[in-house]
Amino acid sequence: MNQHLLEQYVSGRMGEAEACAFEEYCLVNTEFAKQVEYEQRLKAGIALVARGSTAEFVRSNPHVARWSVAAAAGILLSLFGLYYVWTYHVPHATKPVMAAVTRDEQRSGSTLRLALVRGDESVALLQDGSVRVEIVGLFDLAHHYTIALDRLEKNKEVETVATLYSQHPTSPVSLEVMIESDQLRPGTYSLQVRKQASDEEPLDFSFVKP
Repeated sequence: MNQHLLEQYVSGRMGEAEACAFEEYCLVNTEFAKQVEYEQRLKAGIALVARGSTAEFVRSNPHVARWSVAAAAGILLSLFGLYYVWTYHVPHATKPVMAAVTRDEQRSGSTLRLALVRGDESVALLQDGSVRVEIVGLFDLAHHYTIALDRLEKNKEVETVATLYSQHPTSPVSLEVMIESDQLRPGTYSLQVRKQASDEEPLDFSFVKP
């Protein structure tokens, strides 16, 4: 979700279907929902100050009137200052690099299938955008799995980018995750799949982000 869509929602300029999709996204992403609430409070505060009238103060006490106008201007400046800092200097919530597949519509987008195939020398390439990664193997439906996304550096060091815990297989031969490709640097990555509460060796599935 970008700032433009957030502003459209808060200002009420978003269509019904888009607003429903926006609200569903907020239910899943609590940090982004906090940002939306902040924007709504900010807009309400500005509207409250704008509706305030100093006419009665002008008639009764010109000194109080001048103070009231100055106070209102100060509040407006403070609100705009907070908005500027929030917009340009506070990191906004973004989609996590790797997340569980929770909705059917996620399966209609880009898909990358990873499987351990002997004799297959081809390299899997990760597409741009939000990609559903289907990990193919033999999985125990009675167990949960931990999935680690690692970046493989040229000096053979491994940098763990993200980790998902307690992931349940989609089927006995499939385990799914969502990866935000645009948040990854170009290079070679691997998904390490480990069965929780088990001594089994983890499985490694490699791919390349061009």
